Amino acid sequence: MGFGKTFTRAIVREVGRNYGKAISNSLLGDKHSTPIRVVTLGSSSAPRNYKHKLDKICRTWEVKGPTATFNVAQNICYSFFDLVDEAEKDNFVSLSETHQLMNAFADAHKQMIRICQALEDLGKKDLSEKADELDNRMMEFFVELNKDFKLPPEPKGLFKSKEKKNWAYAKSLKDNIEVWVKDYKST
Repeated sequence: MGFGKTFTRAIVREVGRNYGKAISNSLLGDKHSTPIRVVTLGSSSAPRNYKHKLDKICRTWEVKGPTATFNVAQNICYSFFDLVDEAEKDNFVSLSETHQLMNAFADAHKQMIRICQALEDLGKKDLSEKADELDNRMMEFFVELNKDFKLPPEPKGLFKSKEKKNWAYAKSLKDNIEVWVKDYKST
């Protein structure tokens, strides 16, 4: 394994850990949390109804040759991690930001599969494997996120409906991430 792979994986692990801790801190309350700030990832005034750069790439790329197609895979990966950076730049990660990142990854992953297939069809198995590695790096983010995403005990009480809804939303996100990680590790 080269230095580039090791360095990239270390960054993905660190970002995933920090992101998971930030989510857990936001759920566990005042001891660990920072002030709440609701943020929507990407630009809300994006032309042609693109949510963010990653969304635009996923919707508009075309197979134009091996190098250009592989460059799309790189741009997808970099754009995904740009969204991660944007989500955590205020040191608070909301559940809606996590949900948006999960949706962004799902879209990106579909395109990465198409890119890998296109590269193989173009006779560039080596580039296809590198594109698959980029896809794996994005998934490794969720593996690390899953490790540090801790749910507090479920709120109890008659007057805790908002906290209960927030906890249920967090649990559904955590459950989905766990399914992704389990499927990823089994392949």
